[in-house]
Amino acid sequence: MKRFIVAFIAAFIFIFFWGWLYNGVLLKDVLTEAQSLFRPREETMGLFHWIVIGQAGLALAFVMIYASGFAGGGIAAGVRLGIMLEILAVGARCIIYATQPFPVKLLVLVSIGGFIEMIVTGVIVGAIYKPAPPRMP
Repeated sequence: MKRFIVAFIAAFIFIFFWGWLYNGVLLKDVLTEAQSLFRPREETMGLFHWIVIGQAGLALAFVMIYASGFAGGGIAAGVRLGIMLEILAVGARCIIYATQPFPVKLLVLVSIGGFIEMIVTGVIVGAIYKPAPPRMP
């Protein structure tokens, strides 16, 4: 249980700061170009707790899935899980793209950032859940 809690906290902290860095700093101009598709900044900041709840849910789900079927596989298993989850997210983004007027550039950049986010999250969780060294008799 201790590894689970540590992995969740570490994954959440990374996802939170990556979200700020990638969306708030690196993609700021691209997101500004599509501002008409989003809530005004003041309204978004008033709902910021929902972003935190969503990020915590993402970290929790990642660690739960890892712990239930990938634990023992170390960093490589975490990376595989991260890639699989991001493929799922890209599929969802393609559906959103077809139904909402998001620029394809935004879809691509958010997906690239998503792969980075999920792969690094997998590295973090996999490192925390690294297989125990074999015991000597």
